[in-house]
Amino acid sequence: MEEVATKPRTETAPNGVVYRTKCQNPGCGFSFDLRITAQNAGLLGGTIACPRCKRHGGMLKREGRLGDRLFGAKLVFKPTGTNYGVSDDSELFGEGAGY
Repeated sequence: MEEVATKPRTETAPNGVVYRTKCQNPGCGFSFDLRITAQNAGLLGGTIACPRCKRHGGMLKREGRLGDRLFGAKLVFKPTGTNYGVSDDSELFGEGAGY
């Protein structure tokens, strides 16, 4: 019968993956590494704040794999104070609108 010696597993590489993240808040652009492990995996589904500009409500948007256990990501925010789709009132109340 063979005897197998078991050693405690020691790894030099830390667990989890790293997201190299860049804040998309206008005027910030801060880049930081966000380490995701099994303990904090909930961060991927929720909102986080930028460590530099402190704007909260950002969500991670993956950009792809950069290396082994290294991914690129953007920290994107919902736009505030913008009007989408209409540039001026003439498109809203034009001649064909019937007002």
